[in-house]
Amino acid sequence: MKNNNSLFIFLLISMSFSLQTVMAQEKASPGKTIVNLRYYNTNNSLQYLVLQSQLKKEGQITPIKGKIYDIFLDKSDPANLIARVTTDKNGKANTVIPPTLKSAWEATPQHIFMVKEGSEEIISDYTINKAKITIDTTTTDSIHSISASVQKWEDGKWIPAAGVEMKLGIKRLGGVLPAGDDESYTTDSSGTVTAELKKQNMPGDIKGNYTLSAQVEDNELFGNILAEKVVPWGTTLQPDKSFFNKRTLWSTGIHAPFWLLFMAFGIIVGVWSTMIYLIFQIVKIKKIGLQKSA
Repeated sequence: MKNNNSLFIFLLISMSFSLQTVMAQEKASPGKTIVNLRYYNTNNSLQYLVLQSQLKKEGQITPIKGKIYDIFLDKSDPANLIARVTTDKNGKANTVIPPTLKSAWEATPQHIFMVKEGSEEIISDYTINKAKITIDTTTTDSIHSISASVQKWEDGKWIPAAGVEMKLGIKRLGGVLPAGDDESYTTDSSGTVTAELKKQNMPGDIKGNYTLSAQVEDNELFGNILAEKVVPWGTTLQPDKSFFNKRTLWSTGIHAPFWLLFMAFGIIVGVWSTMIYLIFQIVKIKKIGLQKSA
């Protein structure tokens, strides 16, 4: 009897523990919202911000659509509001720094961007130092070289920014093709990097032009800054005027391959021949029926 009671108590405790575990799983954390802000400066003229909102839950990260955030410059006052943004299906929202904040932007070399969701401050310390990139090129004995200089605004003037890592190369559809053997370069004490362009005979447009790119990505001081320059160093794109005159599958009309024309006309002839044969047979059967009835 005592053994039965002990077994009953053990089963009761086990069931209680299992029930608590299930309830704890049902009350699991709803996840954590992650908000990131990035600053971009393109060709030292276009400045914009990209906000990204994501939900991290059970080891998975998914974008949050339809979230509304307020982005401020230096302090969260209505006068310093950059924009009120709403995230898209990818959890992202873009905005430019408006002209109304031009004087505030030019007043100091460093700025802090702040993000609020309603009255809650989400980001309060995203700091950016003003900087710019310039690209220069040289050609010696048919060898092309690219130089890029990074400068930062300090004490009312532009000074070299040393130790800045950047990508330097040719802008292509999938990204930046490195100019040389290295994936990235670091500026020296003069704020400059120089690379010999080892990618020769790269295709350009119909005039032989393509675009050089110098890009700093996610730098802790300067954010993302990009400069581009068009150069006539590529091979000229020559359209093949006889392309559609060749007998290929993608050609039209009479320029289709002979075997395809034979197949198409053969099917047409075969179908019409069958239809004409059937019509003659129907007429013949009808005549035979009329003769028998007479």
